[in-house]
Amino acid sequence: MMPRSFPISMLMAAAMVLASTAAPPAARASQAAQGFRFESVNSIDEMHAQVNAAFRVGASRDDLRRHFVAEGGATRIAHPTRTGVEKYIYDIDLCGFYVWRWNISANFDRQDRVRQIYVNGEPVLAGGDADPDYRPAAAAPNQRNSILRMSRARPEAHRGESSLGYVLFDGDSNVATIDDQRLVGAGPSRPHPAEMGHMRGYEVNPWRSIFDPDPAARIVPYSGDCAAAEAAHARNAAPAR
Repeated sequence: MMPRSFPISMLMAAAMVLASTAAPPAARASQAAQGFRFESVNSIDEMHAQVNAAFRVGASRDDLRRHFVAEGGATRIAHPTRTGVEKYIYDIDLCGFYVWRWNISANFDRQDRVRQIYVNGEPVLAGGDADPDYRPAAAAPNQRNSILRMSRARPEAHRGESSLGYVLFDGDSNVATIDDQRLVGAGPSRPHPAEMGHMRGYEVNPWRSIFDPDPAARIVPYSGDCAAAEAAHARNAAPAR
C-alpha cells in the first residue's frame, strides 16, 4: 500500500486540535504530584490490588505514611497497646446514605519495615504476617467470655445506614480491652452510593475494621454525582408494580 499524502493545511489543523486537548506541562506536573487518592479506588478488591502493587514485605513505614497520609489525607492512629502497629483511616460521606471507611493498618518490625498490611482488617501481602490479631491471654483473668451485639453510630448517614451492626466476641466481657476481641460483620464492597456492589462479610480484629469507633480527622464528601445516587435509591424504594 502506497503512503497517503495530506495537504499541509489539514496536518496543521490536526496538530492544533492535539495541542488544545493535551494537558499543559504544569497540569501534568500537578497530577503527578498529587499521588494516591482514596477517592480513585472503586472497590475493596481494587484496594487490595493497589496495595499489592505499591508495597512489599520490607517496605518502610515512611513509605506507607507518605502514601496514605501525606498523599491520601488519611488520619494516622497508633495502636494503643502494641508497638509497631498503626492504621490510616479515611471516611467518605456517600451522599448521606452511608459513611464509607477505609481502614488501612500495618504491622512493622523493629527496623520500621512492613510485616503485613491489612485492608479493613483483611491481610493483603503475600508472604506477610499470618497474625491472627486475637490474643486470649490479653483478657483479664477470671472473667467470662461474651458474645455481644454491637453497633457503630454513623449519624451523618441520615438518609440511609445511620447505625452499623456487628457481633463482637470479647474474651473478658470488657469492650475497653481490645486485644482479646474478634468481630463478625458485613458491609458493601464499593464506595459508590448509586451502586455499592455486593455484601462483603468480615471476621476480623475490630480495631482494624470498618466498625472501629476511632474518629477520622474529617469525613470527606463524595466526589461523584449524588443526583444519580438519589435516583437509584428512589427506584429501589419505590413499591413493585
